[in-house]
Amino acid sequence: MYWKIGAYLLCVIALVAGVNAIPPLPYEFYGNATVNNSPVETGTVIIAKINGTEVGNITTTSPGSYGGSGTFDRRLVVNGDEKQIGEYITFWIGENQSVQKVKLYAGESQHLDLTFVPGKEGSVDASVTPLPTGTGTGPELPSEENTTPVPTQAPLLIAPLAAGLAVLLLGRRN
Repeated sequence: MYWKIGAYLLCVIALVAGVNAIPPLPYEFYGNATVNNSPVETGTVIIAKINGTEVGNITTTSPGSYGGSGTFDRRLVVNGDEKQIGEYITFWIGENQSVQKVKLYAGESQHLDLTFVPGKEGSVDASVTPLPTGTGTGPELPSEENTTPVPTQAPLLIAPLAAGLAVLLLGRRN
């Protein structure tokens, strides 16, 4: 009997351990894009990188803009991992880096106009710091006090699993 309880507990622990492997939600961008004060051409590929590794890209479908603000519009989706939260995302067209750079946060969507000017690569920190959920006021510009990344956490599933295990074990006793 006790080996069955041990087997059930081992299964529950394995399920809960798997919850920690959930990647963070992506960060999405859309806006206008210019190269040397000229709108980017249709078909231009804009690449997002973290530490030199590509983490997302989008191909422009209209001159001077990428993505859109509508619910179903395509956006430049950045899929970083949890260890990269708070690190800078840089934006590239070919070998040209944008003036803007942004810190990665999970689950955000940001309007970001990208400017590609040789000699000014990554000189503007355009990061916004997400506010705690439930405040309803949206993102705010970073300041000295709020530049720490907001940690992400997996949902708590231990209580429902423990309750289900208890019901299963008590149901078998009767």
